[in-house]
Order: sequence, then C-alpha cells, then structure tokens
Amino acid sequence: MDVALSQRLKVSLVEADRAAVRQIEAGVPLSLILDGLLRAVEGECADDTRTSILLLDPEGRRLLHGAAPSLPEAYNAAIHGIEIGQGVGSCGTAAYLGHPVYVTDIATDPLWVNFKDLAGEHGLRACWSTPVEGEDGRLLGTFAIYHLTPRSPTRDELDAINLVSRSAALAISKQRKINPRCA
Repeated sequence: MDVALSQRLKVSLVEADRAAVRQIEAGVPLSLILDGLLRAVEGECADDTRTSILLLDPEGRRLLHGAAPSLPEAYNAAIHGIEIGQGVGSCGTAAYLGHPVYVTDIATDPLWVNFKDLAGEHGLRACWSTPVEGEDGRLLGTFAIYHLTPRSPTRDELDAINLVSRSAALAISKQRKINPRCA
C-alpha cells in the first residue's frame, strides 16, 4: 500500500469512527452504522476488497449476518448462522480461538475445507478475520476482510482491522445495552 493511500485510509477510518459514534448517540440502527464503517474501508482499499461483520447470536454459538455491503447476497445468506468452531472458515475459527485468523489462500487452507467451494463460487480467495470483543473481553462478533486474489495483509490493513474492530465493538455494545437479545 503506498503512503498516500495509507494516509487516506487512516483519515477515512478515523472519520468513519467519529461518524459511528455520532450515529450511536443518535440511535441509528446498528446495521446502518456497521455498513458505514465497512464502506469506509472498502472505499479506500483495493478494488477487490470486500468486508463483513458477523454478530454473535444470543446463545453464543453461531455468527449471524451483521453487514457486508459488497459481498454477494447468496454468500451472506449461506454463511448466516454458521457455528463457531475450529475449521469453520476464518470467522468461525477466529471467534472460537479468540484471536485473528489470516487465511492467505482460501482454496488451499484447511480452515476452509468445508467452505472453499462456496467462497470460490463468489471469487473469494483470501480472508482475514478478527474477533470483535466488548470492553469486558466477551465476544460480540467478527470483522473480516476478503480479497479476490490470494494475499497477506499489510501493516496498514492490520491497523485498519484493529480500528474497525474497536468501532464495531462500540456500536454493538451500545446496541446490546439497549436490546440485550439483539444479535
């Protein structure tokens, strides 16, 4: 990532974070807040960047669609409700292990053995996922960046992942205080 793009990404994410805080205070629906955060990332990254936030279900066993503005609806529907566990793609595994999972090639990674055909149908080749955790350390969901080509994240992309994860955690936590049964 070049220096100008890196700086634009950081500025865009800080602005999106501030906008999210204002929206939370104004009572904007969670899905719209998360969608805005993800669009900020996608707007400054490579054209092949797709993002997603999955939310932990009220029982704490599955991940539910939260926002994914550029992922195909068929893909979002197929992964809605996936169980958390080792070997359940990047997101299910990250939620299970409690730390980031960076899959550089979905087609060959064992975590994706049950999902690589689904991802391949939609051109998804890399997926980096990190748990979204509340202030108390409890899992709220996952944030993922997908790419249409196999690759590893850059330092700037890792920084973006951390910022978006914190912003998403704030929005999700606030929503759950208002409605504890909300996914």
